[in-house]
Amino acid sequence: MQPLAARPAPVPPDVLDRLRRWVRTTLGLGADETVLVSQLRCRDAGCAPVETVLAVLRPGDRLSRTVPLPADWISVADVQRAFASPGSDS
Repeated sequence: MQPLAARPAPVPPDVLDRLRRWVRTTLGLGADETVLVSQLRCRDAGCAPVETVLAVLRPGDRLSRTVPLPADWISVADVQRAFASPGSDS
């Protein structure tokens, strides 16, 4: 564990837009649902150095998936695979 590891670089706006669009298309989201994209540095042994969290906020519900890749490496297939698998959301 490296508690003082630097934050990953901010996700470029075009990558944010692309990931949000792919999540919206994959899940068939409406206008009242919010998609958040966060890139995090993983500090646990054995995990990818940078992970991307894709989260959906719906009225009364939330759904998120972590993709063990930097945001700009994620493909539409990665997004589809992430949301096809069960998550730990409540």
